[in-house]
Amino acid sequence: MSMAMIQDYERGLVSHLINGLQQIRGLRIYGITEPSRFDQRVPTVAFRIEGFAPRRIAESLGERGIFVWDGNYYALAVTERLDVEDKGGMVRVGLVHYNSVEEVDRLLEELHRLTKS
Repeated sequence: MSMAMIQDYERGLVSHLINGLQQIRGLRIYGITEPSRFDQRVPTVAFRIEGFAPRRIAESLGERGIFVWDGNYYALAVTERLDVEDKGGMVRVGLVHYNSVEEVDRLLEELHRLTKS
């Protein structure tokens, strides 16, 4: 029962994250984005923002205390197939049961700020 509660909570967080990311101009999410299929994904989201290198995004967020990953995460075949390997890979955000909606909102606010700078 507790695992089901954790899954439900994480699904709500990733839904909130994906909805917010979809509002950012030039942002492309890699992976499942249809809410009806969220039971088929984990609460980890990879994305790119047009005009911004993934490393720049990760560093900018890190300066504000928000920690994400950039690159290929040892999934070279995937990033090559998605044609992003030679472009710096993707940004990856991993959510878990101890994250909060407020943290997701803060991430989204910082991404909006970055894309408007």
